[in-house]
Amino acid sequence: MKLSKKALALLVGLTVSVSGTAFAAEGADSFSDVPQGHWAYDALDYLAKDGVIDGMGDGTFQGDRTMTRYEMASIVAKAMQKGGLGIGDQAVLDKLAAEYSDEIATLKKQTAQNTKDIKDLKEKTDKFKVWGMGRVQMGDDNGLPNNGGHGNYNNRFYMDLEGQMKVNDHAVARFTIEKNAHYREKEYGTSKIKVMHKDKDTGTWTQVDGRVSGINKDSILGDDNHNGSISNIWMELQLGPQHNWYTNIGRKWNGIGMQNLMLGGQVDGIATYHPIEHGHGWWLSAQYWKNGADWASGNEDYVVNDKGEVTDVVGHYWRNPVVGTLNFWGPLGKYVDANLAYSRVVAHDYSTDDNNGYWTKAKNFYGIDLKVRPMKDLAITGSYVRSDAKDQDSWTSGSANKDYAVRIDYRNTDLNKKGSWSVYAKWMQLGCLADLGHDDEWATREPTFVNGVKGWYYGFKLVPYKNVEWETMWAPHLQENSSMKSGAYRRHILRTWVDFHF
Repeated sequence: MKLSKKALALLVGLTVSVSGTAFAAEGADSFSDVPQGHWAYDALDYLAKDGVIDGMGDGTFQGDRTMTRYEMASIVAKAMQKGGLGIGDQAVLDKLAAEYSDEIATLKKQTAQNTKDIKDLKEKTDKFKVWGMGRVQMGDDNGLPNNGGHGNYNNRFYMDLEGQMKVNDHAVARFTIEKNAHYREKEYGTSKIKVMHKDKDTGTWTQVDGRVSGINKDSILGDDNHNGSISNIWMELQLGPQHNWYTNIGRKWNGIGMQNLMLGGQVDGIATYHPIEHGHGWWLSAQYWKNGADWASGNEDYVVNDKGEVTDVVGHYWRNPVVGTLNFWGPLGKYVDANLAYSRVVAHDYSTDDNNGYWTKAKNFYGIDLKVRPMKDLAITGSYVRSDAKDQDSWTSGSANKDYAVRIDYRNTDLNKKGSWSVYAKWMQLGCLADLGHDDEWATREPTFVNGVKGWYYGFKLVPYKNVEWETMWAPHLQENSSMKSGAYRRHILRTWVDFHF
């Protein structure tokens, strides 16, 4: 290809002007300004007009200001990345590259160092991550008679803070911190205390009744899992030759079943999850665990000395059972998913249980869930759990060892999609002898300690802004103590809350 007259004239001029020392970058002051009359300005202006480098907005390279050699070198280095240049353009570019070779080499080293620093910073950042959500909630709940006639999970601020610390590519340490802060005094929980008043004039003492806010203001019913301390801590491991045995060891929230009927709560133990080879999307899980908190019987024990005299009264507590669980879940065709679960009590120290079972005398627990999607935006989930507990007391009904739940969901919310929404309806009938600790989504059966619950819930969700979700739930007629032959109590709940995810 022949050089154009313009390119040839420029090359001749450059050759004359830089002969001897112009191309010898070595020894040049890399931090000095390039004089406005320097030949490089004409060369850059030529390349800008030819489209090899970007101009300054008017299609030319403005040479009316002094530039540093590093500015010149960065422009040349960027132009060198382009391919398919004509002979004239390439020749001019080569001259510039030779002039600023030292500066270009320095820039390359700096770029490599910056890339390394960014990678190191990303690795350090990936080692520690924090996320969670904050909630503002209000509502109305007639509660239970034995709870003062009012609810205790209606009006509160709540935060769930979660974090992880990366150990290596196949091990992560996890933790959660949860905090409840109730802002209506009647829901704190109050207690009567004996107060003595001393008259300052006569010195006589008179007993008066005092009523003070309980210590449970921000930790309802002494719930240490929501008082702002670290509530859960565990390790997540990827074991096996293919690192596909996903294993948790420690204390964490765990659920068994699509609606967590068999188990939903804090546990201590180990659980591993593994995709079944050639299982068409099915998974298996093996778990060995016990509930994270033990339970009180409501009775009292007495400390007795050698003479048979009672010296102290203490609470009556029992350890929760140690349980083994097998769980299988996966698709049944295109529109149905299933979950099968079995749990067995393998150790328990409840002294009145000769069979070493749970306090209900149950040793075996069975669960099945089916989720059907008959339409694109519609999902129906049915769950059933039962135990081999017998109706050991006369006050329980014949269905006390069974849990049922059916939930209908229409559409789904997406925290990244403003305006997305969903509605749901759920019916449940939960027995008091059926499960090992099911999840209580809206604080009905727990923490109010009733023996079963039966009824409908209705609700909707809306994402008004990105990462913000508003939900309202209404339960007009719940039958609490539904497992009892008498003493059922009607309860109604209306709650609304906003979750801010971060």
